[in-house]
Amino acid sequence: MKKIFKIAKMELQTLFYSPIAWLILVIFAFQTVTNFMGNIESYVQSQELGYPVSSITTRLFASPWGGLFTTVQGYLYLYIPLLTMGLMSRELSSGSIKLLYSSPVTNWQIILGKYLSMMIYGLALIFVLLVIALFGSFTIKDFDFPMVLSGLLGLYFLICAYAAVGLFMSSLTSYQVVAAIMTLVVLG
Repeated sequence: MKKIFKIAKMELQTLFYSPIAWLILVIFAFQTVTNFMGNIESYVQSQELGYPVSSITTRLFASPWGGLFTTVQGYLYLYIPLLTMGLMSRELSSGSIKLLYSSPVTNWQIILGKYLSMMIYGLALIFVLLVIALFGSFTIKDFDFPMVLSGLLGLYFLICAYAAVGLFMSSLTSYQVVAAIMTLVVLG
């Protein structure tokens, strides 16, 4: 188990050393906050005009027409291939996979360590959404915590599933761009 955590720690250091992970995190935060604040603004305007507004939590977070969780699902499949494209293909193209195979580490430990690193990065993405949900809980009357928390859990599982597909596609080729395109095709 220690070897899996060491591989995950090393992979997270490599991931956050590259600008792609930071750029995706910043763009993700910007898009989600912009979407959420735009939705809140439209509901505030309709409330000022005298229209009745009910079940605002469901409309802001889970509405099929512009809810936060729906829009996040719509562009998550674009981000995950960029994150997972180098997980195994970087090792294959640089030749460092031979060093991993010759070390006292099994294939399962390598794969689980790299997958664990993507799960931790997924928690960083979910943390951005959690901050938005906490803001919503302070501004929305009768905020529905169970619905929002279950939506966050569902999005986290979706990120984990997309990361598993990306890791698999990355293990099939030594070219990172090919791995990203294959992941995008499968997720699309």
